[in-house]
Amino acid sequence: MVHIASGAGVNFVGTVLRTIFSFGTTLLISHALKVSELGYYSFGTALAFVGLYACGFGLDMGLWRYISSYYAQRDFSKLRGAFFGSILISLPVGIIFAILLVLFAEPVSHLVFSDNNFAFPLRMFAITIPLLLLARIFNAATQGFQIMRYAVFRDIIEQGLRFFLTAGLFLLGLRLGGALWANLIAILVVTAISLYFLEKVYPMFTARKKIEMRLGETIKFSAPMGLSQVLAYLLLYMDTILLGYFGTAHQVGLYSVAVRIILIAATVQVAFSTMFAPVISELITRSRQGDLAELYTKVTRWTIMLSLPIFLPLMIFPSYVLKVFGPQFTVVSGSLIILTIGQLINILTGPVGVMIIMSGRSGLELFNNLLSWMISLAICVILIPRLGIPGAAIANASAAASVNILRAIEVYFLMKVQPYSFNFLKLGVASLIACLLTLLGFNLVPIGSGIASVIVWTLVLITLYGASVILMGMDKDDSAMLSQLRAKLARAKVAG
Repeated sequence: MVHIASGAGVNFVGTVLRTIFSFGTTLLISHALKVSELGYYSFGTALAFVGLYACGFGLDMGLWRYISSYYAQRDFSKLRGAFFGSILISLPVGIIFAILLVLFAEPVSHLVFSDNNFAFPLRMFAITIPLLLLARIFNAATQGFQIMRYAVFRDIIEQGLRFFLTAGLFLLGLRLGGALWANLIAILVVTAISLYFLEKVYPMFTARKKIEMRLGETIKFSAPMGLSQVLAYLLLYMDTILLGYFGTAHQVGLYSVAVRIILIAATVQVAFSTMFAPVISELITRSRQGDLAELYTKVTRWTIMLSLPIFLPLMIFPSYVLKVFGPQFTVVSGSLIILTIGQLINILTGPVGVMIIMSGRSGLELFNNLLSWMISLAICVILIPRLGIPGAAIANASAAASVNILRAIEVYFLMKVQPYSFNFLKLGVASLIACLLTLLGFNLVPIGSGIASVIVWTLVLITLYGASVILMGMDKDDSAMLSQLRAKLARAKVAG
């Protein structure tokens, strides 16, 4: 558990930094771009990520599993074969898909928004798809060796570079074009950095060792995973895509801020799931069921404990949070609450998707995502034409909650593990105490509605929550994790 706590410390510090940069970028573009331009940017992001996973065939997830497994067996020829086979399969498809999007950008723009204004953003996002494919493969291979710090460094560099480039180009007078070029340059740089980190961990390209490709085995595992990932990201962006189709770029722009806030808030869970994936693969390979159950419990608890202080402010004063991005965005405060509820259920179930995938049940995960996608699609088609933005939020939250509850049930029956204990109740009580005291102070001592107010009351909420958790007692693994976090923060302060 100390090893995992150390990884948790690295991931937590990295999560804090990249969350700050991601928040800053969202703040910049929400103030600098017109709402409709923000809609084009967000819609392009959605299409690019759906295209990325459609072309990736789930090979990055396959690499997590195969490299971790082959490394545990010290079978380096199969390890290198899995890596180069992933590139051989996915990269040509990604390049062809990007070329098609560039060539047909104007028809797609007319189909969605009935004008050509989306064509240039779409072309810029299309170019990023092959780069993102390579970056994900390099990063997945590095994580397969259970070296997590490079993934953290990569994310910090990407988000930080995107933030500073966006700010610089905005100062030069570029607006939508500036945001698009900043995104492209950041992805190009981080792809090169991902390759550099991989070569530091293992000389994949320079090692003169045998390569044993098992493309059939790789495709057999990754093909259902690829379709599953496409469905997962269609699920993630289905509401945005259909809101654009049934609505306007202006509505997409308004809604995108609420979605981006939720994605930023969910980074703690993403960080822990990323760390957890190769570890569970190794534990399953070594048939260490007891360690798997213990790790599942700890990772779930840590994810919930560190995520709640981020999500609670979105529940108790959403309009104040949204006002930071501009007063025009407060109209989606109700939708932000709905999205938050959906993601809270996701967090409370723990890393159940990773549990299923890394246990080799890619077909089951495909079924889960297909079912969730069908739920999202049905709700979107029914509610978005009638309700607009709230309909999109309801579809997002309903699909996210239902699929993760289903996964939790499947993990319990298939693996005979569940993560919950009495300690989880303490987190709920701490959250309730913190929220009630913060709301009381918020109503008794109003200090404005700007960004300073949001920061002050968020810090008050986090302080009350942390104090409540500590007063109710933490177990030894929680203490180990916090010790690692303090050590990482102290080293960062000294280095600064």
